[in-house]
Formats: sequence, C-alpha cells, structure tokens
Amino acid sequence: MDIRFIADRNLGTLAKWLRILGYDTLYERGNADLEFLKKAAEEGRIALTRKRDIARRPYLVRLVVVKADHARDQLTEVLEALTIIPNPVKRMTLCLRCNAPLEAIPKETAEGLVPVYVYQKYRQFRRCPLCGRIFWPGTHCERVEERLRAQLPSLTLSL
Repeated sequence: MDIRFIADRNLGTLAKWLRILGYDTLYERGNADLEFLKKAAEEGRIALTRKRDIARRPYLVRLVVVKADHARDQLTEVLEALTIIPNPVKRMTLCLRCNAPLEAIPKETAEGLVPVYVYQKYRQFRRCPLCGRIFWPGTHCERVEERLRAQLPSLTLSL
C-alpha cells in the first residue's frame, strides 16, 4: 500500500516536496482540527501538522507533529520519523498543484502549449488531467535532484 499524507495549512511547502517525491499528499488550507483528523482516518492518510496540541486528541490516525521550521528540515524530519526511503521511480509523477498523477502525452500534443524552445529541446511531456498543466524534464528537475542529494545525503544511493 502506498503511503499517503494530509498536511495542514502550515506545511504547504512540505506538501509540495512530498508530491515531488511521488507521495499522494493532500494540502488542507484550514487548521488541523478534528475534521482534519477524521479525513486522514477515513482516507488512510498520515496526518502532518505543526500543531503540537493535536497529538493529545483521541483520534486513531497516524500523526506526525512536525517541529522543524523550514521545509528542507521538515522533509528530512518526516522521512526519518516514518523511516521512509523514497522510490526514485515515483519522483516527479504528481502534479505539484493538484496532486493528480501526471499522464504521458505525445510530443505533438504539447506543441503550442509549451514554449517553442522547450518543444524543440524535449521529447517527453506529461500533463495533469485536472488542471491541464504540462510538465517536461527541464532544468528544474536537475535542480530538484541536486537539492535532494544535498538535503538527504543518507538517501544518495537511491536518488
């Protein structure tokens, strides 16, 4: 079973990085409250919050109270707390905005939807079925990989 998360409004950047790693991560713009915990339990998600008092609530859900202030440290904290080793094959497979799985599309479909130089340079394109955003393996992917190598040196072999 895949690991799935739900993050509260204080962890938006962390939610984005979990999506980059390929983890289905809902981002709730509201506070972490009983409804938040109920949704996590109903959907089998691990709840992520910065609210320390929520851990005292009697709700049966896996919960990580994130202590770190910065997203790079939060990501490391969550992965270590849950002893998760991200699968490199799943990286960059979800829409960073919608959390939907990206779908491969023929290069011809991307024509006119991406800048001309991008269309000329890249052969692989993916599209979000919900928001329609187009993704390609550009320099942003290289920067993500560099950041992950620097941030998660213990996982260098799997990157």
